[in-house]
Amino acid sequence: MAPADLPSFSYVVGGVNQGFELELLGTIAGDMGLKLDVQHAPSSQLFAALQEDRADVALAALAITSTRAQKVDFTQPTLCASMSVISSDPKLQMHTDLESKTVGVVSGTVLESYVQHLGFQKTVKVYPTINDVTLALFSKQIDATFGYTIMKPILEKLYPKFPVNFGPPLFSVPIGMAIPDNAATLRSALNIGLIKVMHDGRYEKLSQKCFGQDVRCKHGSY
Repeated sequence: MAPADLPSFSYVVGGVNQGFELELLGTIAGDMGLKLDVQHAPSSQLFAALQEDRADVALAALAITSTRAQKVDFTQPTLCASMSVISSDPKLQMHTDLESKTVGVVSGTVLESYVQHLGFQKTVKVYPTINDVTLALFSKQIDATFGYTIMKPILEKLYPKFPVNFGPPLFSVPIGMAIPDNAATLRSALNIGLIKVMHDGRYEKLSQKCFGQDVRCKHGSY
């Protein structure tokens, strides 16, 4: 299960599921002789779907955190990515530039908590989907949001008439596939499949296609 509006991780174009996470999981599943049944849901609903046995794997560029690990389990990191401020104002570069600004975030994401706890005055608007945040940014209902720095090329391609500015990388997080708690067999199978893909060249090829770079976690980056 994954959102349908998270380029270049998981999104739909012309009715076709695309994106790094979906294609990576599809490759691993194919090696296991399995076929993906992709269902779409907002990020805020993914963990409930795992806990209620409505999905086996959840994908949404999910940062691996100790808080989340109390609710679900994770594979080893599939990539590491940095966060940046995203806005239409090039003056908004760092998180400290957002004092007295209106910041949009997606419900159920790590960034929702992060922005709420920033130690200065700001207005936080919480939206149900990434599309809602994107539209709010383009329509100037919010001053800025946060997103993964590696999303910049695909956003420029998808929205050429609405240029946005990405600030410098602020911090990096490990991202993994979420699975139900106590699903040790599934976790092991996915990790073994991921290691295989990372070592036979397919991971790097997919990473270059989606992001223009190898996004695997470097030693000591998480």
